[in-house]
Amino acid sequence: MNQPRYMNPDKIDLLVFGDTAIDYFYEVDQIPKINNASDVIGAMQFYGGMGANTAVVANALGLETGLVSVIGTDAEDYRKYMENLGIKLYLKGIFGDTTKSIFFKDNENQISFFYKGVTEKLEELDFRKDLGLSKEDLENTKCIYMARTYLELQRKVARHCKRMFLVYNPGYGVFKFRTIPEIFYKIIKNTDVLVLNHHELQHLKDIGFRLNFSLGPSIFLITKGGMGCGIYSKGAEINVPAFKTDVVNAAGAGDAFNAGFIAAHIRGFDTYDAVKIGNATASFIVGGWGCQTNLPAWEKVMERYKRI
Repeated sequence: MNQPRYMNPDKIDLLVFGDTAIDYFYEVDQIPKINNASDVIGAMQFYGGMGANTAVVANALGLETGLVSVIGTDAEDYRKYMENLGIKLYLKGIFGDTTKSIFFKDNENQISFFYKGVTEKLEELDFRKDLGLSKEDLENTKCIYMARTYLELQRKVARHCKRMFLVYNPGYGVFKFRTIPEIFYKIIKNTDVLVLNHHELQHLKDIGFRLNFSLGPSIFLITKGGMGCGIYSKGAEINVPAFKTDVVNAAGAGDAFNAGFIAAHIRGFDTYDAVKIGNATASFIVGGWGCQTNLPAWEKVMERYKRI
């Protein structure tokens, strides 16, 4: 069994702001039509959450990682698990249920449901009073990563991180947008890298969003599943292929991609190679069920990166 890595308390490579969740996966014979039913072939439970997934994968890649999140009274085992990994936790314990993500998958299709639970309380966090998170903690961090669309939280984070490398992946929360909120534009004004998948980008385009460098980010990354990732930067539009592998379940691939990309950026790789490393990292997670299983070490990721 691997021994936990105890992080240097004065150093954080990556500080993640995002949700902590319990994931429930159900393998079904087919995704049913409305008012129909299907048989469940298998049922599994794992640790998850966009924020926690990214923190755990980044930790496995060797980064000194911190996580800012909230957790319910039903997930003390999850807290201990992350502590034992050596992740520095800024967790607010709240009476109630930890966020639940529920996935139903047949051979080719997947649908998912998201129960917010206590995660909505992320919006109300006072960094210093609730978490003991100081301005110095933020300023001593090499990269800040924000997961999903907790807009009030992210507005506060972005305001404090004008001189730090800031990566933002709003996730499928953007599908709630019927128009682009002004606060969203304020957040990305201080963002260095905006990450979206191609479905999220299409929805945003349908309501008036455009990839425009005047918005703030110097890099837009558009993930496309098995088709790889598109890089949009000033003067360049490049598609980086995925690492070809058998996909058991794609949930958590984006979180692993972000962890790999950030780890590579911190280690000095340019954007193109950092995206290749993100793709290589994601290829491990999709090889099994669960978003924090089949965690790769940096050396294993580099082997696949060289083969892309």
